[in-house]
Amino acid sequence: MNNSLDFTLRALDVLADTVLADLPPIQRKKCEHLIIELVYQRDLICQLLKKKDISPKDFEWLHQMRFYFNASLEDALSRLTIHMANAQFLYGHEYLGVPDRLVQTPLTDRCYLTLTQALSLQLGGSLSDRVSL
Repeated sequence: MNNSLDFTLRALDVLADTVLADLPPIQRKKCEHLIIELVYQRDLICQLLKKKDISPKDFEWLHQMRFYFNASLEDALSRLTIHMANAQFLYGHEYLGVPDRLVQTPLTDRCYLTLTQALSLQLGGSLSDRVSL
């Protein structure tokens, strides 16, 4: 975990320096989105490190969305899998939504957990970015 935290902090430092430079708009947007994602990951890693002796079987670890890469598989589309609680899926380059409007919070984490469990049971679900009154 400490190595992951160090890597994340270094990446944030590089990106912070990068966005201070004169960048094309699309590259600036990509850097900003990476910063948002890495800040979330930094906070999550710090939260897990505070728990001290966390094991790979603890719910604190299992309920996080985790990506595993297996380079030894021949099928390129099968190499990256997503795990969350007891659900496991092949990564299919899914559309992730509009990053300007979606920031990961504990609430979105709970939504992802609920949806991955539903999908693993061959059920469905839908998130809406609008609230109707």
